[in-house]
Amino acid sequence: MDGNPRTPSAAATVAGAVAAVAVGAYFGTRGLAVARQAGFVDLVQGFPTGSLQLDRTLVALGAGALLAVVLATVAVVDRLPGWPVALTGLALDYLAGEVVLRQGAGLVPQQPPTAEQVLAVLAAATGAGLALGGALSAVARSAPARRWPVAAALAAGLVVGPGVEDLFRLAAGDGVASGGRGWSAQVGVSVLAVVVAAVLHHRESRRPDGAATAGPAGTFSAEPAEPAEPAGRAPIGAAVATAVAAVLTLAGLMTRWWVVDVFRLSPDGLVGPRRAQFVESVAYFSPVAVAVVAGLVLLGYAWRTGRATAARWVVLGFAAGPLLLLGLRLGFVGERAQAYLVLLAAVAAVVAGATLARLRPGLLPWDAVGLLLAALAVPLAAPTVQAELPGTGTLVVSLPSALGLGLALGFGLVLAVTAPGADADREPGRTAGVLALGAAAIALSALALAPTVIRGLGLGPSEGVALTVPMLVAVSALILVLLFGFGRVVDRIRRDMRAEATTEGPRP
Repeated sequence: MDGNPRTPSAAATVAGAVAAVAVGAYFGTRGLAVARQAGFVDLVQGFPTGSLQLDRTLVALGAGALLAVVLATVAVVDRLPGWPVALTGLALDYLAGEVVLRQGAGLVPQQPPTAEQVLAVLAAATGAGLALGGALSAVARSAPARRWPVAAALAAGLVVGPGVEDLFRLAAGDGVASGGRGWSAQVGVSVLAVVVAAVLHHRESRRPDGAATAGPAGTFSAEPAEPAEPAGRAPIGAAVATAVAAVLTLAGLMTRWWVVDVFRLSPDGLVGPRRAQFVESVAYFSPVAVAVVAGLVLLGYAWRTGRATAARWVVLGFAAGPLLLLGLRLGFVGERAQAYLVLLAAVAAVVAGATLARLRPGLLPWDAVGLLLAALAVPLAAPTVQAELPGTGTLVVSLPSALGLGLALGFGLVLAVTAPGADADREPGRTAGVLALGAAAIALSALALAPTVIRGLGLGPSEGVALTVPMLVAVSALILVLLFGFGRVVDRIRRDMRAEATTEGPRP
């Protein structure tokens, strides 16, 4: 330490950044896997003419909703220590995964679920939510000088999650198989990184010189100990808003399940063309309305909490959910050189976005620019487009996705933890609430839009679904531009008012 009580140690900052990358990469694979399989589970049961099962659907969708609620609640509760909670989530998710893998089942049961399978699925969702929620809590309650690099590292982990998983599989010799030694190695490294970060934070918070003290969540605070402020409306409300959005998402997807189940079969057991078209429209387009309604709930509360900055993070999370499901489409087995290039591009884009958020946040809406670039990857991934681009492999899809997602999430997440300024330093719970709302938007939009994303990749006969996600992302980018412009106008008005007050001086 250099003796400055406001400067956190470099070791703790590096450890926090490494832990954030590990947790982000873990959630980017396991957490989004829960959302993806839960959102699609009712559409693959006995397709195209079989009946649907309520218990399998309810368990899966309940796990997806639970994921968002847990991560938001953990992030906003002041008394829960961030990194230890993330460590608990990693351990719980690993144990749940081991139970499922030993039974030879997928993450979401494909047969009538047993009690053990139900517990494993719910535990996997809870574990993934604890991991990300704990990391968000640690970021929000870190020292101001540490907050933005750890937030950038978390964004990098979310973006490069599929690549990290493939690297561990490659190092363990698992090839393209799921689970196995590669997954165990990733869990072990992630747990080790989080343990080191938690220990260093704890040691710093208990230094006898008083330069650093423990905050209300047991995390590092550069300020001397002060009486804890009562929990404000913003953090508690963020958890409540997330729960409301999750219930609406669950209700909307269960309504979709009922419609598909009722109209899937004709009275004589044959599927007519009109009936099939109606079922397909309900199955793949109604979730768009469900996701939008849930996103509006989160957006409305984010606006009350942090105005334009908080609203931008929620809009970004809503658009990033389906894009993260698409992922970077890496191919370490057959296209290793391209895969490494994509990973490096993603990390560089995150660093660039975080730097722009710190130095020139008012120059351009870089989150909107990144979203538009990443949206190009969705139609480019369609087999019909790939057939017209021979020799490019997946690079034409992976590179814009990596650059766009890296720029958008790096800029958006760092902006969310730094833009509030002094208010965020005095009220870390409010910052945690803002982060929780955006993360919940990622989870819920991924849950609702998973069928649309998968069908848009050309895995089904529909052609119109392929443009649904790019159009949603484009509309989200437009909203980000409008919020950016509104924020600039408000900042200019405030500067003019301060300048006028300074010029006039105190009245006699």
